[in-house]
Amino acid sequence: MTYTLTAEEYILSLLLLDGAEAAASIKDEVFGDISDQLLECRLDSATSGLISKGLLTVDGNQDTVDEEFSKFLMGLTNVKRVIRCQLATEGGASTVSLFCHDDFTVQQSLYDNRVFKLFKENDEEKLSKLIDMSRIKVNGKQFTLKEAQFEPVVDKLLAGIELTEDESDLFDPDFLRVLVANKGKLNSLYDYHLGEQVMIGALLYVTDGEQTWFIENNEDVLVVAPFSYGTLFE
Repeated sequence: MTYTLTAEEYILSLLLLDGAEAAASIKDEVFGDISDQLLECRLDSATSGLISKGLLTVDGNQDTVDEEFSKFLMGLTNVKRVIRCQLATEGGASTVSLFCHDDFTVQQSLYDNRVFKLFKENDEEKLSKLIDMSRIKVNGKQFTLKEAQFEPVVDKLLAGIELTEDESDLFDPDFLRVLVANKGKLNSLYDYHLGEQVMIGALLYVTDGEQTWFIENNEDVLVVAPFSYGTLFE
């Protein structure tokens, strides 16, 4: 079961199903401070899109969302945990969210968040690849360094400038290899535990598919350690 929706179609679908809070979140992320008039025009076009995909039926003033599609979308509003990853790519950035319940639903944002691909996926290997993370944690030692030491190194790698020996010596060799292979580009992870009180964890991570390392800020000190998809669910 896979649905591919434009941002406007996604927002309209949620609004029709009383998912106003989720719709507002997507609207803010994609369109920012859009006027009500312009948003209404966009949603009008989204109506035609949903109808053409067989996801919406309009009979007079009655809008009816496809039952299976409705159940799928509303299931996303009832999960207890969402893992949202912003992935650094050569072309910019993309976002993948995992809605965690009895099974997993993937929300993959494409084309600068203009299109959303939604589908069920429970294969750990496929899920770990989708969020650009190694499936199993490799052996390695945690280390720390000052944030002020790390930022210039990332800036140099992003600019394609070779590091000095002193700069390289700041890092674990395995971590440095992965960081250099990614040219300093870092992924971001936000872990939302949704209950009466929302708890959010946040960290940066870098991976080469075989090794993943997280970078977590503790005041002005960065903690760097091996990480993996499996670690998220320990």
